[in-house]
Amino acid sequence: MENLVLYGLIALAIGFFLAFCTSLHAIARLRKFERAVSSLDWDSLADIVIDVQKLKKNAQKYQSNVNAAQKLTQKEKMALAIEQAQMRQNGMVMPIVNQEM
Repeated sequence: MENLVLYGLIALAIGFFLAFCTSLHAIARLRKFERAVSSLDWDSLADIVIDVQKLKKNAQKYQSNVNAAQKLTQKEKMALAIEQAQMRQNGMVMPIVNQEM
């Protein structure tokens, strides 16, 4: 019984210590963030927001271009596969002729 109480107190102390360290870490991160943004004014913030919007727009354009290119290559592959299937079906396979000069 005494061992259980001792283990409980040790666990409580360790838990308190971990919570205290976590709180100190969070406070330090908040102070660092506050120092980083303390020099920002509303004009700077508005410029940052506009820059982020432009970056998002450019990323969307790039992604749509990539998607269009992928669709185009898929269409080309499908057209080639259909053409080959039709040639096999019609028996229009071109024989390879060995021409020596």
